Amino acid sequence: MSKNFFIGAAVAVGAVALIPGVATALGRAGRPLVRAGIRTGAVAYDEFRKAGAEAYEHVEDIVAEVREEMATERAAAEAEAAPPADTQDA
Repeated sequence: MSKNFFIGAAVAVGAVALIPGVATALGRAGRPLVRAGIRTGAVAYDEFRKAGAEAYEHVEDIVAEVREEMATERAAAEAEAAPPADTQDA
């Protein structure tokens, strides 16, 4: 067997031995980062929800205005099309 094989095997064994310790250290160090990321996500969610609610309210207002305009136009068109009520045929 070659020298490179033994070096590779030693590196692999060392890596396997170090992984639990490194994972634990990264877990401890990463926890504040994960918490900060979750906090940022929660704040962003709340802000997007507020912005969405405001946009929805604006759209509702515009739809109500358009419906009112349509009703006014329809009433005016019906008034023009209807014959006057006080005319009598002789």
